[in-house]
Amino acid sequence: MIRKILIFSLMAFMFMMAGCSMEQPASDGWYEFTMSADVQESATRTFYEQDRIFSWSQGDRISVLFHNGSTNKFFTLGTKTVSGATATFSGSIQSGFVPGAADTGISWAIYPASAHTYDSEFPVFNMPGTFDYASDHFYALVPMCAQSEDGKSFTFKRLCGTYKFSFTGLGASKVRFVIENQNTHQLSGTFPIKKSSYNDIYTDQNWCAAGSDDRKLTFIENVTGGEAFFYIPFRAWESALKPVLSLYDAESGELLYSKTASRDFSGYTSSMSKVIVVPPIDLGSLPPSGATTVTYTESSDIILNPERGFYKAQEYRKASASALSSSYLASMRTAGRSLMLLEYYLTDFMESDISSAYLKLIENNFKALRGGGVKCILRFAYKDGHGSGDHPWDATEARVMGHIGQLKPLLQEYKDVIFVLQAGFIGSWGEWYYTDNFVMNPSSDADYAPRGRVLDALLSALPADRQVQVRTPKFKMKLVGSTPLAAATAHNGSKDARIGGHNDCFVASSSDQGTFNSDAERSFWAADTRYTIMGGETCAISDQCHCEAYGSNPGTLSELKKYHWTYLHDGYRQEVLDRWKSEGCFDRIDRELGYRLVLEDGSFGAARAGSDMQVTLHLRNRGCAAPMNPRTAYLVLTSASGSVLGRWSLDSDPRFWGPEDGLITISRNIPIPSGASGTVKLSLFLPDADATLASDPRFAIRFANDGVWDASTGYNLLYTFGL
Repeated sequence: MIRKILIFSLMAFMFMMAGCSMEQPASDGWYEFTMSADVQESATRTFYEQDRIFSWSQGDRISVLFHNGSTNKFFTLGTKTVSGATATFSGSIQSGFVPGAADTGISWAIYPASAHTYDSEFPVFNMPGTFDYASDHFYALVPMCAQSEDGKSFTFKRLCGTYKFSFTGLGASKVRFVIENQNTHQLSGTFPIKKSSYNDIYTDQNWCAAGSDDRKLTFIENVTGGEAFFYIPFRAWESALKPVLSLYDAESGELLYSKTASRDFSGYTSSMSKVIVVPPIDLGSLPPSGATTVTYTESSDIILNPERGFYKAQEYRKASASALSSSYLASMRTAGRSLMLLEYYLTDFMESDISSAYLKLIENNFKALRGGGVKCILRFAYKDGHGSGDHPWDATEARVMGHIGQLKPLLQEYKDVIFVLQAGFIGSWGEWYYTDNFVMNPSSDADYAPRGRVLDALLSALPADRQVQVRTPKFKMKLVGSTPLAAATAHNGSKDARIGGHNDCFVASSSDQGTFNSDAERSFWAADTRYTIMGGETCAISDQCHCEAYGSNPGTLSELKKYHWTYLHDGYRQEVLDRWKSEGCFDRIDRELGYRLVLEDGSFGAARAGSDMQVTLHLRNRGCAAPMNPRTAYLVLTSASGSVLGRWSLDSDPRFWGPEDGLITISRNIPIPSGASGTVKLSLFLPDADATLASDPRFAIRFANDGVWDASTGYNLLYTFGL
């Protein structure tokens, strides 16, 4: 930690003591005065370990803010003697200023000087997003701040930490070096400076959306010698900085290199006086000589894609009900919907097996979904009310188990059109609460055990590559454990990796009507849903459901991102949907629910028949969640007539292409067939994983780019070239 004691000789100024002189008032009513600073070897302006020490220098400028927020003036270092002597800053002070008077005492000083302001009682720090780099000058500009309790003495502390990067495999060249945080906190822009209960001074970063310029810092750096340094605001260290590092040609703007860090860089809070040395980065993966770079344009359209978005809901109560029609499903797709919730109420079978006619209805609906290009969210329940006249609200455990057994063959055969199964069965609406046959408010392991057995039966009935959703985070925490999934434990077929969540009272109150009981539950679901399916509906209008932050409420858009929402009901609750429309975020929600994959650029090596071609793609997920069910990504080479010349799988699982993963890099060498000639096209293809749907382009993923989608094949065009 850097400390710098700055003594302001305000009393000397007021009484015209030795060492200070008072000028006549300028026309604007300001007086000149001086300030002194003790300079110590171990408490310089910017002190690093590793023999890098930078003292105050002539021409340094600081900003001084008065407590009432009305004044922000600059003071400049004039002369300084070596080691232990004083540094004198010259500035000006407002006519009529009385040191120590209420609300007028100097309370904050900031280096380097800028047009700082107050936000309530705290100053606002301005962190520029772009720097012209020069190594010594760069070190000299590491920001610091000091607070004074008496308006006379200040102790400076640095607001940023510093990283050192080194590069290999690249000669001397002028490049633009960009660091972008893939977590939610800003690295540049404006934010308040705060003081903790431990007297730590830190910058209070805001949340900002993916792709925001406030997540970026840009440095112009001559990489001769292979080193570059940058600093980031202090609080971002605690927020688990996970950077994407990019190098661009400073003149052409061409992307030379981009890499998402394989780890975050948190944990250095106690090392503010050190330069954190990042392992050397090999730039050998720069595009080969003769490579062609294609830059793609992001689309602003709402993209119709499988297994995401707003859904339609359909209830079935009687075996005599009509199955889904092809015309209805076609109208859904025309309206931009590819998901529907199928709710089956087994009221007629609470004391018997499910009839063959009702099972046939379920099967016919599955077949219709296959033909209609739609998938379902699936739920079974017994009652849809919790009044006294609705008893019993559910069936016995034994009856539930019997019904799950009857449904298992259908769940296995038609899992291709089942996006996810909601646990259901227990309680009214299948929401696991209003129940006659299970403990309504379970507390002990014994209370939870019947629910656990039902959940195990559902996981067993459903194919291993599909998930089951429970109604609250508490249910998963109690039945599986309170450790959220991580990349190493996700999508491995285990029990905890197959249990997601649905929230049917989203942003309906401070607890989402009992969905959350604690901050721990919120933290669990925020982390766990990065790798499990989250969806549901709203149930009541409240202050929580505004689009943006409202008072202390974070707002709908923030909550959708935080909990990685994939789907929402587009018909309930209407008052909330109408608010989103009136406040202007409904279309954005429609656009960003689930995944929204965007190609940024591609590098394509020299192409010759009979030789390998190097392909490198960069993409991002601008949505709320990753694709959740298994899906393989392929590169497909086709002739001018559309014949497939080659197809190669990519060693990159789309289920790990989440919004937090930042810039995603995919590389593959593909062998161009020896007999290929003429104009050919290379495309990216993400078909459904099930053979029944793999050739249907309606179930393939479309990227959110202009001019790449082929609706007849499901291909995303990357590159057209000649052989």
